[in-house]
Amino acid sequence: MKYLVYVMLAFFVLISMVPTTSAETVGVEDFHPIQADMRITFKYIVGHIIKDDNPWNLSVVKSSFPESLTYTWVRPQDEEEDLTGTRILTDLKYSRSFNPWYKTNESKATNDTAPWISQAVLQELREKGTAANFREGGLGALNWVAKSLEVEERLVFPLMINGKPEAIHALKLNRGLIVWNNMNNPLVLEYEPLAVPLLTSITGWKVKEINY
Repeated sequence: MKYLVYVMLAFFVLISMVPTTSAETVGVEDFHPIQADMRITFKYIVGHIIKDDNPWNLSVVKSSFPESLTYTWVRPQDEEEDLTGTRILTDLKYSRSFNPWYKTNESKATNDTAPWISQAVLQELREKGTAANFREGGLGALNWVAKSLEVEERLVFPLMINGKPEAIHALKLNRGLIVWNNMNNPLVLEYEPLAVPLLTSITGWKVKEINY
């Protein structure tokens, strides 16, 4: 009996020495960084329906993340010329302007961050569960009114990376966003605008795969 007591005491002492993990670090992964030649393929989301046809893609041309990032995007069109554009993101460190409104032939430097969010926004979501002054963007001034993002759920998101299925950690937010909990690649994995696309000219997306 004494021997059993000693074994149990030793067990509890050992358990007490195991380091714990804070809530802020659960589901955190800072690998698969943004880098040049990274290609992301997206499916459209229209009216709560994920479309398997005509996926669109984004290719990173140059990356000095988070200070600067250049990418091109292509959105195939049925029986029409493809929509294309180039964005130079100048502030993926602090910016709170998202703006997923892609306009054909756009070529601009901008502090908008789509299809990512900035490191500062993700850091606040990790630490506080909320991030203030987030501007979603789109057609019309009302879409630029600052609002708060809030974490609704921590989840595992299935994704193909370099042709292999992976399960990555993500944060589901209140504004129709699911973001990769990855400080080196805070990609919006899924985006379903709450507003009507006809009024905002914005369609949603779900990331299909990433290739490096």
